[in-house]
Amino acid sequence: MARFGRLALVSTLVITLGLVPIGQAAAITPGDAVNEAVGYASARSVTSYISVVDRATGNVMAQTGNANDQVASESIMKLFLAAYYLRLYGGANSTPQSVKERLSYMIRYSDDGTASSLFSADAIPTIRDRYGLNNTSNATDRAGHWGAARITAADMTRFLFQVSRDDAVGPWLLSEMSRTERYGSDNFDQGFGLNALGGEHGSKQGWGCDSFWTYPSCAIHSVGYTDRYFVAVLQLATRYPDPMRVTSTHSAWLAQISTPKPDPIGTLDSVSNPSPGTLVVSGWAADPAAAGYREEVHVYVTGPNGTAGYGGIYTDGSRPDVMNYFPWAGGSTGFSGTVQPQGAGNNNVCAFAINVDPPRTNPLIGCRTIDVRNSFGTLDDARAGAGQIFTQGWALNPNNPGEQVEIHIYDVSSAGQRAFGFRANTQRADVDGAYPGFGNSHGFVAAIPLLAAGSHNVCAYSITTGGGSGNTQLGCRALNVPNAVGWLDQVNRQGGNLVATGWTFNPTAPGETVEIRISDTSSSGAREYPGFQANGNRGDVAGAYPGLGNNHGFSASIPVNGAGAHTICAIAVTGGSVRTTLGCLNVSV
Repeated sequence: MARFGRLALVSTLVITLGLVPIGQAAAITPGDAVNEAVGYASARSVTSYISVVDRATGNVMAQTGNANDQVASESIMKLFLAAYYLRLYGGANSTPQSVKERLSYMIRYSDDGTASSLFSADAIPTIRDRYGLNNTSNATDRAGHWGAARITAADMTRFLFQVSRDDAVGPWLLSEMSRTERYGSDNFDQGFGLNALGGEHGSKQGWGCDSFWTYPSCAIHSVGYTDRYFVAVLQLATRYPDPMRVTSTHSAWLAQISTPKPDPIGTLDSVSNPSPGTLVVSGWAADPAAAGYREEVHVYVTGPNGTAGYGGIYTDGSRPDVMNYFPWAGGSTGFSGTVQPQGAGNNNVCAFAINVDPPRTNPLIGCRTIDVRNSFGTLDDARAGAGQIFTQGWALNPNNPGEQVEIHIYDVSSAGQRAFGFRANTQRADVDGAYPGFGNSHGFVAAIPLLAAGSHNVCAYSITTGGGSGNTQLGCRALNVPNAVGWLDQVNRQGGNLVATGWTFNPTAPGETVEIRISDTSSSGAREYPGFQANGNRGDVAGAYPGLGNNHGFSASIPVNGAGAHTICAIAVTGGSVRTTLGCLNVSV
């Protein structure tokens, strides 16, 4: 309040003399004006309900906290009656001249008799619904109670803005409001509030000390417009009509001379993607209403994965170039901050300067689009071999086309999660053909140790460098690794014996000599013969499974036990106890 003390004194003097200055006596915002008006009125035991709206945009420039609280309308309701009849007849141009003359007299002289004769219980609901006046309503449906209609300061400025956009009502009604007489038809002095202003203005006044439901019960209202704003000043007090006429005029004058607080200014100069998961934004910002203060900048990033917002970026960097153009801003208007990309692909990055002293909009100071590029490729194959899982694929990094991309392989099994790293540095002419300019040495063929039988989930990732949003999953393969790999090739009769031959090995321990057991099921029963070893030379198997070695064949001879049909099965026993059936064959003896 202290900063407006001198302003309040000047306004009191000119009001006492019956004059209100037209020009701006001090640079205040609408918010400042409302706060000063409320304090000035409160000191005189007057409760104010105030709303100030931009005539051009309808934006609320300032309001009291009670701007949506209902008070008794008094003669302000006559604005609704005028709008109701103009709409009823299809617009001012279609309204009979005799009706317009009665409406004009009612508005300019605030004539109660005309209002009572024209009263319709449909007027307020019709106008409320047409213009979205959610907190406006009749008090009763009785003609003599129109002055008790419920209105709010916020609804009244909303009404005036909506009317100004309605060609059927606005031009005529706003013009009549500019002709409000000094004295009403009951000789009450209407020279207060907006009606006391100089310059462009118009008003509808309301007064009374007979409310049966609001407290305090005495009201002095002024609703209208200046060259810049629609203004509603509603007031209640126990003393009537003064000091409310003085406080109403003071409030209207403060609103008239106020000017919107300028928004912050600035520029988003650059957005870069120096490393994975990182965007660096830089630029400058300054708030003319708070010169020299640190200005906060909020950044929003929208990409393939959605939108994320980042605050807490402040100006503190040296920008002498900005100070050369805007000396008031000072030399530390530069900002730089780190945010995160939202996925690979185009990311739209927008920066907003945050007002140091709200309420006002936080202006957009720039947007930039950056192509966030991750490494990419494919896991072509993953399969279990002798003591190893073999992987194959390719990867490229568009941020550094010549780079032999680092590959990470993850194997998740009963042995836990294991990770292995290597480079994509083998020739892949097919990849070079599909992506010219990268070269042909971007393939990978790599083996990782196989430690456990059972299920394995093998995933490959390419490591992104030089930008991007993160590392790329090239693919996953689900493998089921048996306890033993092998086959029962054949069963032959040799004299009094049956000879079963085949091969096997333990994929998690390829050096192990696997025990073979032969089962024989016939009409005479089932028998199992243990103790055979898979240690014979099988070069063909070694060729199919690199790193295995040759000695994994078996030849097991068992006695023929009775004539007839026999089912012969070979069973590999690994780890001393784990049985895996390699196959069964039927023979007839």
